[in-house]
Amino acid sequence: MQILSVMESISRTERIIAASYCVWFFVHLSFFFYADENGDSTTFWPFIKKGQSLATTYDAFEFLIYIGVPLVLYIVYRILFSWQNNEKSLREHSRKSSHNYFIAFLDEKIKVEELTQKINLLNNKPVNYDYLNELKKDKEKANPHSINGWLDKLEVKKKYKEFQNK
Repeated sequence: MQILSVMESISRTERIIAASYCVWFFVHLSFFFYADENGDSTTFWPFIKKGQSLATTYDAFEFLIYIGVPLVLYIVYRILFSWQNNEKSLREHSRKSSHNYFIAFLDEKIKVEELTQKINLLNNKPVNYDYLNELKKDKEKANPHSINGWLDKLEVKKKYKEFQNK
């Protein structure tokens, strides 16, 4: 069951590459076992002199080159590909997390204003919900699923300078 879950986590392209490499490996393994025990190490197969064959020229050096180079290239590809994906996901995460902090900042300001208005009500002081309503509207504008888009979000962030200074 673990093999199936691992195979499902690997992309289709990588499965094709792995299968191709397995075929490549076994073809060259068969070449290696087919070749003479003491192959001619002065020539590199398939760049051989006329009259020589695979059996007389293919040796351990060719085997290691033909098996190692594709593996090294694949590892380099994976490192570069994963680095680009990680960089991209980090950029997206930092953008989302800073936005989430801003929403949390607005939530705290709303809570403080609600509490202030409740205290004013208990102390028989004048109650004004204008600022609270403005905060709620700004939070709605800054919501990631708002209709108006990122310009409204940017405008709201500029409005609250104390958030930018933190």
